[in-house]
Amino acid sequence: MKKNILYLIFASLVMFSCEESFDEYNTHPLNAQVGSDEVVPRYQLGPITDALRASGQISTQVAPEYTRQFSFNTSSYRVSELVAGQYNSMWDKVFLLNPTIQNVLKQTAEATAPVDIIVGAITKLSKVYLFTGLSDLYGDIPYSESGDIAIQYPKYDTQEFIYNDGFKLIDEAIASLTAQASAGVILPKDDRVYGGDVAKWIRFGNSMKLRLAMRLRFVDASTSAAKAKEALEHAGGLISNNDESATIENFLTPGPEHQVYQMRNEPFRMAKFLVDYLKGTNDPRLPIWADPAVNTGEIAGVDNSLTTFPDNNNFSKLSATNLFKQDLEDVILMHSETEFLKAEAYLHGNGVAKNTTAANTAYRAGIKASLEYWGVAEADVTAFLAQDFATLAGDENAMMKQIAEQKWVSLFLTGTELWSEVRRLKYPEFPSRTGVAGYYQGDTNGKMPSRLDYPQNEASLNAENYDLANKKYPAIIASKLWWDAK
Repeated sequence: MKKNILYLIFASLVMFSCEESFDEYNTHPLNAQVGSDEVVPRYQLGPITDALRASGQISTQVAPEYTRQFSFNTSSYRVSELVAGQYNSMWDKVFLLNPTIQNVLKQTAEATAPVDIIVGAITKLSKVYLFTGLSDLYGDIPYSESGDIAIQYPKYDTQEFIYNDGFKLIDEAIASLTAQASAGVILPKDDRVYGGDVAKWIRFGNSMKLRLAMRLRFVDASTSAAKAKEALEHAGGLISNNDESATIENFLTPGPEHQVYQMRNEPFRMAKFLVDYLKGTNDPRLPIWADPAVNTGEIAGVDNSLTTFPDNNNFSKLSATNLFKQDLEDVILMHSETEFLKAEAYLHGNGVAKNTTAANTAYRAGIKASLEYWGVAEADVTAFLAQDFATLAGDENAMMKQIAEQKWVSLFLTGTELWSEVRRLKYPEFPSRTGVAGYYQGDTNGKMPSRLDYPQNEASLNAENYDLANKKYPAIIASKLWWDAK
């Protein structure tokens, strides 16, 4: 699934160290300044699209641990689902890049050149992806006033405001891209996602709108249904095959490399819950994702948050061949996800008429897309889909459980989206650990956290607004976000 996209060296600008201050970033000669006309917007497309992989530790440490896909089997490097750790790399990267985003939006607002119109539209979609994703981790965040160096203490906007503004920006972006789709514009090749393919960006925009619409299903049913309908019916379509999936290439040569590759020597293993689930469904992705344990020669997962840590050599690391790869691509939004979103929409009649046949078709298409993305042989795909669980059955709740669990599997290595969907749908159902001996209880009394705690430096950099935002989350990481209403 690699995309042959030219990597520009300054694309690495988004991988800023956490030590850089806002002032250092805003005055750096290689970075766009808000209001500056000296930086050509199209040359900022590389850093902006590259930033879509900004989830960092969330993808490889926090989310997989919280959702029982990885287990960090050590006391010295614990990223337990029950520990209020500070993993704020995404916060840092998004807000460091935001002045560049604002600069491009400002300079392209009245653009007439097709290339600049398209760059502005892609930037809008990138902004929505980054800020809704960040809000899905923390809740209320600085948004409407952030990126403006004239405002020293930006207010925290609500998730509802951020999502609604996101829908507006998506609509504007899709309209601009649709108007330019037949213009034959050749974009700079530093678009790290689609290499300037306008039709694919339209599909991405519609698919992201569907993702956000379904996220609101339990908290704002009318908006959820209206936006899902728009996404499902738009002439530009959704992501409909793996080649249209939004991914970002990494490299074997010096440059960007996948975050999980950087963790190849860390003491984390496949989680017991995931391994047991995959074994229970004869899932052919298991040997693709996991290597046999050193001591036993069998694929085995270790339980999460144990207080006594067993020998790591009894448990499976991620596959050295398939996953611990420097050039493993980053996943942004996959074809399989759009199919599972469609399945949920049809099952519940969200934006479309209820249709269990259509829901089942999309459900099976989502499973198939994920299997094919990971290189499962055609015969094994057929055998997997022939099992009973691969066809929706039972009442509406039973069918939703099937959809959610297979979606959870398919979101492997997707970070923020993986954790968000488990929080929203409440599937899979993890065994309770509250008060159970042998498991670390942490700050949530044995339950999966619902959010991340704000970065501590916000308490000094933006104290008044930080304090106001914190009042909404008195239980800190156990407090639920706005859309987490099920």
